[in-house]
Amino acid sequence: MRKSGIALSCGDEVQPMTKLERAIAEAEKLPTELQEKLGDELLHSVHKLLALRDDLSAGVAELDADKGIRGEAVLSGLKARYGA
Repeated sequence: MRKSGIALSCGDEVQPMTKLERAIAEAEKLPTELQEKLGDELLHSVHKLLALRDDLSAGVAELDADKGIRGEAVLSGLKARYGA
């Protein structure tokens, strides 16, 4: 994760805060109901991203195993469908 210029002190070591840590710190200043709404939205987004990552990994694994549809077949199907 990309680091920002703001830092947290952990004993003798100074650790830069991530953007997520900064966002959480700012969100903690909001009223509870807004924090909950923001948390729901963030969790939903994270779950969507994780599902997409899993789908992409499965697709790459299929392509690596030579189980994918050949590009020529896809293109000819698109041409037939859209008349290109």
